[in-house]
Amino acid sequence: MSGETGIQPAGTAAARAGHTRIARAALQKTVEAITARAFRVDAHQVRAELEDDAGKLGVNLTVKMALPPLLAPRKETGGTIFDQAHAVRTELVARGLELTGLELGRVDIRLMGAKPRQSKERRVE
Repeated sequence: MSGETGIQPAGTAAARAGHTRIARAALQKTVEAITARAFRVDAHQVRAELEDDAGKLGVNLTVKMALPPLLAPRKETGGTIFDQAHAVRTELVARGLELTGLELGRVDIRLMGAKPRQSKERRVE
């Protein structure tokens, strides 16, 4: 026995051989989860479509957001919905790169209004 194991140190080319691929569905679910968390909505309220954007990952998002009751007092949210979308876009690009290693290109966000969730509790007078 010569004492060789056939295992090369971690810094050599053989240790880096191979491919890692992330399935399209996994990327889509990751983008949807990041977006849902940033907008503070349930994951099923977000739909992401992925496309090529000149070698980067292009994302088209549709987010359903609850509409506030029209007659209820307004709560200050710290900016317009456009400000919030811009912040979410920035967070998505950073977190997407951090989690997947892929650089996001164009990120389009379509916001849709949805009825607020109604309580199942009913009052009887």
